[in-house]
Amino acid sequence: MTKAENLPYTTHGPFATHSPEWHAHRAKCIGASEIASILRVPGAFSTPLKVWADKKALLQSDPPTEAPDFLRFGLKLEPVIADEFAERTGLLVEEEDRQFISKPYPFLGCSLDRWFYKGKAKGPLDLKNTGFYMKDRWEDGIYLPYQVQVQGQMAVTGAEIGACAVLMGGNEFKWGLVERNQRFIDAMLEKLERFWEMVINDIMPEPEAEDTKLVGVLLGRESAGVSVALTGDWVDVDEQLQKTKEEIKKLTETKDKLEARLKMKIGEAERGVLPGGGQYIYKTVERQGYTVQATSVRQLRRIK
Repeated sequence: MTKAENLPYTTHGPFATHSPEWHAHRAKCIGASEIASILRVPGAFSTPLKVWADKKALLQSDPPTEAPDFLRFGLKLEPVIADEFAERTGLLVEEEDRQFISKPYPFLGCSLDRWFYKGKAKGPLDLKNTGFYMKDRWEDGIYLPYQVQVQGQMAVTGAEIGACAVLMGGNEFKWGLVERNQRFIDAMLEKLERFWEMVINDIMPEPEAEDTKLVGVLLGRESAGVSVALTGDWVDVDEQLQKTKEEIKKLTETKDKLEARLKMKIGEAERGVLPGGGQYIYKTVERQGYTVQATSVRQLRRIK
């Protein structure tokens, strides 16, 4: 058996990061960076439905003429972050520009920023460049969605150790090691396999709150005159929805009344200062006028 045949993954590429070829190959499987969203991990950057729609190529749009700044600078700073990781840890770092797909679990793949070596162990190194607003999310160690991503990379590559390094706000650096958690990986693979079956069989995942507009986009225009019976559990859904709307209405009224009282108290001043140092600023904000473009959007409303 050759060395390649003995590996738990197949390699593809090399691909330039975020190139059309890179994106096209990622669409063939679940990427490690998408796992946290599929598992609904707190702080994940997407939702199962959004990932599902991406895999089904239902949200395709014309590619931008140039990469947005956060991607451009992320790529430019990758070597800096990798070098800083190597300098602070004393570990050897190796570049990687291929994509990997698991042999036993071909629905799962990953792209690595770098490999690193710790003794005889070789593992994936994930590099992040984020804003300073992410600082509090790293106070207790590696941000949870990134830990999940590295576990996914280890599941594909068979590595027993991984690492993540982050540069926040351009001037604060943190890093951490991630040990393979086989119990988590086993549970993760089971859920990812079910998700991939939903992709293959055109079964939409349950939407999250932020998917409201996306659901309308995916469903498209209604079939005029067609009705669907909402029985059983949907009666409970209706009751919960009406109750929630009523609670929101009451809370909104309370909020508006409290804000009005604060505005009256501040009066012609610019701000009001609380004993503990907190402040309310009440100042004029100028907004440019604009014309709203015509759109067609499906709206959900209840009629008696």
